[in-house]
Amino acid sequence: MNNGKTRATLLGIVAAYLLYTAYELFEGRIDPNTTMTLPVMILFIVLFVIAAGFLVVYACRVWKRSKQEEEEQPAQEDGESLK
Repeated sequence: MNNGKTRATLLGIVAAYLLYTAYELFEGRIDPNTTMTLPVMILFIVLFVIAAGFLVVYACRVWKRSKQEEEEQPAQEDGESLK
């Protein structure tokens, strides 16, 4: 099992959830029955979108790094085995 790919997948899920939360806040911005003011709502929308963007970039880097480690691992194992 590759922990890097699992970690990258979970980071992607968290980023998707942050984007979903930002979208829900954006949809409810004109709801009169909310206690959150419009500037605070916009601030949180922007923060969630930025955090999701950073998480997506980090997840891609973790995914690529785990792929490189996966490709290098069989080469190291072949050199250490007895023939």
